[in-house]
Amino acid sequence: MNKLPTPKKTKKKFYNKFIYKVSLNLDGASALRYHDINEIINKCVTNSGASSGARWRDKVEQDVKKNANTWISLISILNNYNKKSWRKRLEGDCIDFYTNEKSLYDKLCDNFSEHCVIRFEPKKGHEYQLINSDKEIFVDKLPHDKYNYKVFLKPHKVSKEDKPALISWLEKQKPKITFTESIKKWVLSNETNWDRRYIYIDNESTLLMIKLRSQDIIGRVLKYRINR
Repeated sequence: MNKLPTPKKTKKKFYNKFIYKVSLNLDGASALRYHDINEIINKCVTNSGASSGARWRDKVEQDVKKNANTWISLISILNNYNKKSWRKRLEGDCIDFYTNEKSLYDKLCDNFSEHCVIRFEPKKGHEYQLINSDKEIFVDKLPHDKYNYKVFLKPHKVSKEDKPALISWLEKQKPKITFTESIKKWVLSNETNWDRRYIYIDNESTLLMIKLRSQDIIGRVLKYRINR
């Protein structure tokens, strides 16, 4: 059995919901794009099914059959949990599983160690704190040892006429905030809610001051919490 990669620490919830993540590299993973997990079982135990006419898709299904035991084992584990208790994300032959079920996380890690690429888990003792926090990021130290807030910006909400004065004012707030040249140019040119960028802010007083100056530019606010 291959050694599991050392777990990285979950700093904020995945999809604003899950605290555990396991990434497995499995041949045939792309089959989950067009098959339910129980349909995969059928592919594993039968030889039925005509060619799809797409060479890449037929190869994916052949990969599933070649690794039938692995897939059957994986799906047997997943079927023991409510489908709402986990989520998957596909990229090539890599499947990311997200969950708040510690037992599911452990089973995926322990049973598929040879396929595990990366995994994330909360610092021990912080599971409940993290899962019940929607607006916090848990870290060992603050960014640059001083910034307590990560604030996403919405420059598309600010009028073109107001942007030059706002940018000039924000530059004067450094180093209480981070405001680089690239962020400055982006704020000036951005007119759509597309690119998500952020600045760091030192404390609640500075955050309140910016909100009073221009509430529109403030998007999602995340507060850093030091792991204890």
